[in-house]
Amino acid sequence: MSFPRSKLVGIIDIGSNSVRLVICEVMGASILQNFNEKVMAGLGEGLPKNGHLSKKGVEAALSALSRYRAILRALNVETWQAVATAAVRVASDGPEFLKHAGKVLGRPVRLLSGEDEARLSSRGVDLSIHNPTGLIGDLGGSSLELKRIGQENGPEEGESLMLGPLALGDVVNDPKELRKRIREALAASAVMQGTKGRFYAVGGAWRAFGRLVMELERYPLHVLQGFQINEGQVVRAAKLCVDSYTNANARQQLEVIDKKRAKHLPMAAMLMEEILSHSALESVIVSATGVREGVLHDLLNMQLDDPLTDGIVAYARLDHNQIAFGRALHNFIAPALLAQTDLFGSPDADVRIEKAACMMADSAGRFHPDHRAEMAYDQALRAPYLGVTHPERAMIAHAIGCRYEKDFKRPSEHIILTTEPQAERAKQIGLLMRLGAVFSGRSGPILQRASLRRKGDVLTLEVGRKDQDLLSDTVQRRLSQAASVLRVRPATAVR
Repeated sequence: MSFPRSKLVGIIDIGSNSVRLVICEVMGASILQNFNEKVMAGLGEGLPKNGHLSKKGVEAALSALSRYRAILRALNVETWQAVATAAVRVASDGPEFLKHAGKVLGRPVRLLSGEDEARLSSRGVDLSIHNPTGLIGDLGGSSLELKRIGQENGPEEGESLMLGPLALGDVVNDPKELRKRIREALAASAVMQGTKGRFYAVGGAWRAFGRLVMELERYPLHVLQGFQINEGQVVRAAKLCVDSYTNANARQQLEVIDKKRAKHLPMAAMLMEEILSHSALESVIVSATGVREGVLHDLLNMQLDDPLTDGIVAYARLDHNQIAFGRALHNFIAPALLAQTDLFGSPDADVRIEKAACMMADSAGRFHPDHRAEMAYDQALRAPYLGVTHPERAMIAHAIGCRYEKDFKRPSEHIILTTEPQAERAKQIGLLMRLGAVFSGRSGPILQRASLRRKGDVLTLEVGRKDQDLLSDTVQRRLSQAASVLRVRPATAVR
């Protein structure tokens, strides 16, 4: 059984506002960040007025690039690429800056066009969100890139609008004029017209806005990737942001969330509010991935596979035996689970989450027994794997908690993360995993020789004659526990 090896890859993103180095561990379709550092250089400060890059910003950016090159060398990261975006693209001295940056880094910097940015942001979202449909918006310091995703009709190309906070510097503190500029630009957008689905928000300002919504709504799971925001929540948070122009208390609230981005939050919030108001988009989903992950995709020629299982394997450092056990475990428990139409929209979507939970079933064996269930639950809930919504993430975690503790109770504030049917299914999966783990000694080959059958109101564990001694009292007890949560009677059979 083979599984792809991991590889360290670096991306340097020279943006209008920040210069960032991200080093990722890539394995299959999984991307896990190992290092992430940014310098708020402000290359685009004053660009709309004078047409050239900020002198202080250039100095800060080149200094950051020198540091980043040293880090890449020290960590033996051989595969990396530097890219520059809107500010360098439109500045009169952009070509000169690119030459200096290339000398500092020892290799050329790739200058992205607006279409490049839109395409790569779209690819980055595709790598982290399962089957996205709607509109992607990547908000940088100078520009907003828009591109449709998951839709057959409409323009294939993306577009770049100069709607970043640095590009709107002359009106950014005038709410009426700012809203007017935004509306005019969006009204002329060919990409937005007729787009349906969800709005996938990419970029640091919108991540900060997501954190603000979490704070205002007292949302219990502080994981930005896949966080969904409805239009009412956008409007409430946007009002606070706009109030910050004249209200010191509101401004202080924003600074608590992100002091460096607080001054840009009103513009970002107003832009998101207008996008939802002037489109048929249903809600917002925050994406922690975008251009950088899209560049990484191009650099490695990655396949657009489902990143969920690969991410679990990479994060939990599962070995080949654990991977084999996880796969066999799902095949073992699947016949005991009846299809439910109200979990995640389709049988395939439900099975995908069941498989992910089974792959994590042996991820906490090294934890202390007294804390194993809680630690396994927290790891599954907050781990940086991609490709899941928050309800899916919460159901996986709940199942893992129940796998390690029969009567596992989630923190009360987390109950809202799943529906009652999702919570019930999590318990069923968890107790079935407990049965499979203890019966097989967490061995894939043993599980493959046994089977669970559900017929009528009976759940039967069937084993071959050479494995009948594995039917210990503990196995019988766990079979009864699993049958109880499934509301059936337990039975065993030897063939």
